[in-house]
Amino acid sequence: MELKHLANGNIIYKNNYPDNFDGDNAVEEWNVNYTTNHARVEVKEKWFEGSHISLIEVHPDLPEDFVFESSQQHICFLFCLSGAIGYKLNHEQDNFYWLTKNEQDINLGSIHTIRLRVTEQAKFLYIQLTENHFNKITGTEPANSPGIQEPIKPETSLILQHIINYKHEGRAKRLFLEARILELVIVYLNQNLEQQKVTFKQEDIDKIMLAKQLVEHDLQKPSSLIELSRKAGINDYKLKKGFKELTGHTVFGYLYKIRMEKAHYFLSKEKRSVNEVAFLVGYKNAQHFIAAFKKKYHILPGSLNKN
Repeated sequence: MELKHLANGNIIYKNNYPDNFDGDNAVEEWNVNYTTNHARVEVKEKWFEGSHISLIEVHPDLPEDFVFESSQQHICFLFCLSGAIGYKLNHEQDNFYWLTKNEQDINLGSIHTIRLRVTEQAKFLYIQLTENHFNKITGTEPANSPGIQEPIKPETSLILQHIINYKHEGRAKRLFLEARILELVIVYLNQNLEQQKVTFKQEDIDKIMLAKQLVEHDLQKPSSLIELSRKAGINDYKLKKGFKELTGHTVFGYLYKIRMEKAHYFLSKEKRSVNEVAFLVGYKNAQHFIAAFKKKYHILPGSLNKN
């Protein structure tokens, strides 16, 4: 596995691991500090049979992109502990998904490449399980439905703190970390059971996906829930419930997400002005846009459109 800086291809760290992460010691550990022209990166990793844990801190002066690659696919969970991070999976061409402080995506599925974008100081936990190990402990295949961002619940936050901070050593450390990983897997399985309780006909799913496309392509004059349901040909109750089940967001939560992701792209890549971007993503008042953007990314939008 290796982590590299996208702009120049420089490798931040690269390591070879034993089959199934089964090392000589109860828990193997390795720490790396790396400095680019515009960022400082700290990586603390540990691994043991079936599991690999990376705690990564990035301190950027400017937005930076990184690529994490593995020669084998793993089942991955991602937790943003502070700041904000964008991510794309397995060379996806779509916009970045984004996690902000105390948000998680535990539906990443089988991953061999993840591209990361960091625009501010951020800290995140990236946990990988080998496919064999995941199948062994769950007896099932992963859901493989990436892009479901949701708040980290208090009980999950406690598990993560135990993974990061503990006082055990040797075999006790291994047993302690294995137990915490199992707790996270239980959270994952329970979440998927909840999602499977509600089922929709294919006709309803098609209409909900149409509504999703309408939201994405009508940022400047978004429809009300009633208007959107009429355009998609589905009643507003089914749309409201189904949209949340299928996308992980409410209709207007998804509108906010897409607006902010588009705005981030216009500012950071096309270097457009804040007022222009506010208009493009549907805000009549630029100050309202600035407040919404800062709430999402914890930085002012004007800091991204400077060369």
